Order: sequence, then structure tokens, then C-alpha cells
Amino acid sequence: MALKMTAEEYFREQEDSTLEGWQKMWNDGHLDRSAETVHPQLIQYHSLFLSAGNGNRVFVPMCGKTKDLLWLARHGAKVVGTEFAAYACESFFKDNHVSFTIQDLDGIAGKIYRSTDDDVDISIYQCDHYLVTKAMIGFDFDSVWDRGSFNSVPNRDQQKYIDHMKSMLTKSATILLAVVEYEIIDDSDKHDILNAEECVYKAFTPYAKVEKLARSITEWQGDDNQTMKIPEILFQINFN
Repeated sequence: MALKMTAEEYFREQEDSTLEGWQKMWNDGHLDRSAETVHPQLIQYHSLFLSAGNGNRVFVPMCGKTKDLLWLARHGAKVVGTEFAAYACESFFKDNHVSFTIQDLDGIAGKIYRSTDDDVDISIYQCDHYLVTKAMIGFDFDSVWDRGSFNSVPNRDQQKYIDHMKSMLTKSATILLAVVEYEIIDDSDKHDILNAEECVYKAFTPYAKVEKLARSITEWQGDDNQTMKIPEILFQINFN
């Protein structure tokens, strides 16, 4: 069952979805508890984008400090994430007891956090997501795990998100995209707002094959220690 929100709440979220807004939420501790478990749909469907053995290059945009990074790396992937909040980047490595180095990025404001453990290969680019390029990283990606980042992109930036993503991938790359399922409650006909599923199809179908894989309910632990049941939809996306 989709989360219900009013048009007013929807537009407020759109307005608040800025780099500074997300950084403040991390610094204030509102997002810490959302990163405590590996996403069950990643575990269930990883074979769709991870080939057997090592060598998979996986991009995790706007990753926060999700444990999905560690799970992917322990399954042989070379994992690269992007995240604007330095707190989230550092917390990921410290919370998971992964040793790391920090270096300034060349040419843009930000840093790269890179694991130094022998058994995992994880890098997080702490900067504006859209400033990270394939040339900066040194390779393109075979796979993308997007759990909630497209959800967080305001409508005004969705085309920018898609264009950037296309520039980072091999031609045969597979994206697994998990979005929170929402539905707008609005008695008036003043707002024509798409629900989550419609939004994904509208944004991606001009450029890609989009397949809906599953609906699920994921439990999140809120910062008030209350368990929230979050309805999500998982899509497989392959650019044309």
C-alpha cells in the first residue's frame, strides 16, 4: 500500500530536496537509523546485475552510509558511491570497521573516502553527485544499485540525473532502481502529480527499457526508534 501524502507535502519535499537540506538531515541524525540493514531486494535480485566471481563495477549514487555498499563489496564488486554529506561518508567506514583514507578531489570541492582493507574495494566521492565523471573515476560501470536516490531527486533535476547516469555506464549496464511508493491525496484537480511508478516510467522510457520486478514492504527504524513500514517498487532499467 502506497504512502499517502498531500500535494502540499509533496511540493514541500520537492523544495527541501537540496544538497544543504540532505546534509542537515544527516548532521542532525535524522537518517542514521535508515542505514542499519542491507536492503532485502538487493539480496534477492543481485544476480540480475552481478556476474559470478569478481570484477563487477557497481555505482551507488547518493549512497549515504548504507550497508549495501559493504554487502556488494563482500560479493566481489568494486563499489563506488557518491554522497554530499561528509558525516555519512566517514560514519560508513567507522561504523563498519573498515579502514580508509581521505584525499582531496582534483578540480572540484570534495574528498574521496577509499577503503584500504584487502577484502573490500569501496570508494565514496564526497561532493556534488553531478560533478563526478567517468574520467575522474577511471572506468565506466557495469551496474547501478539505486535505492532511494532517484526518489530524492526533485522533478526539476530528473533529466539531469538521467543524462549523468547514462554518461557513467557501459552500454550493457543494468540498473536496479528501488523507489518508495507514494500516492498523492488531493481533492482538487489543480495539481497533476504522478505517483512513484508513473514517475519512473515517464522519466526513463524515452531512453531505456523499464521492467517492474517487485513490490515489497521494507522496515526502517526511524530516528525516534519507531519501526516504519515503507512500501517500495523495484525496477530493472537498461538504457537503449
